[in-house]
Amino acid sequence: RAGTGLGALRAAAGIYYNYTGQAGSCFDFEGYVIHMASNHWRSTRRVSRFEDATDLAWSYQTCTEVYQPMPTDGKTDFELPYSPNETAYFEKCMERWGVYPRPDWEEQTFGGSDIGAGSNIFLTSGQLDPWRAAGIQSKPLGAPQSIVVRIIDDGAHHLDLRGSNPSDPLSVIDVRNAEKTAIRKWVDEWKNTHPDGRYRGQGDSRVGNTTQHSTPAHNKMSLRAH
Repeated sequence: RAGTGLGALRAAAGIYYNYTGQAGSCFDFEGYVIHMASNHWRSTRRVSRFEDATDLAWSYQTCTEVYQPMPTDGKTDFELPYSPNETAYFEKCMERWGVYPRPDWEEQTFGGSDIGAGSNIFLTSGQLDPWRAAGIQSKPLGAPQSIVVRIIDDGAHHLDLRGSNPSDPLSVIDVRNAEKTAIRKWVDEWKNTHPDGRYRGQGDSRVGNTTQHSTPAHNKMSLRAH
């Protein structure tokens, strides 16, 4: 209803999902919105393959390393009460991708929110990003200086990882510069420690590299120089 919080949310969603008015008064997201959006991108030949690839990649990721069941109760959120069925979720993943999710893989591999024992990590969250609530928003006590945690004022989801835009807030420009400075520092330190360009830790002889990773808690960036 207009004039209410939910009414304002519906109006905002309508700008994206129903800007032509063809969806009517109720948005059937799964049936109509996705179908019409796919037809639109294919008919205009604009980034359709990128969009499709993104959806497919995320579907596979949530069926392997990023298991994210999202229950709702209708009290602490504005969704209808819903309890994920783990058995059905797992079977759907097996049917579509031939794999089962590994619910604890991220925490076991990256330590979850306990990052204080790590090094060379740069985590960011956008102030306007709803996922920020589930992210690491402060640096653990005793963590080394090479671990950086930043909140991007007026920043949206993954804004620092997107291409630059004249409308970018100064906060995201500053964070991007800080990220580049940190990465260069890590790379220089690695090169000074390994002048022959080879890593010999634990019998490994891989050439050093810098990797990018979205953390289990949906912080935007974790950059590690190996």
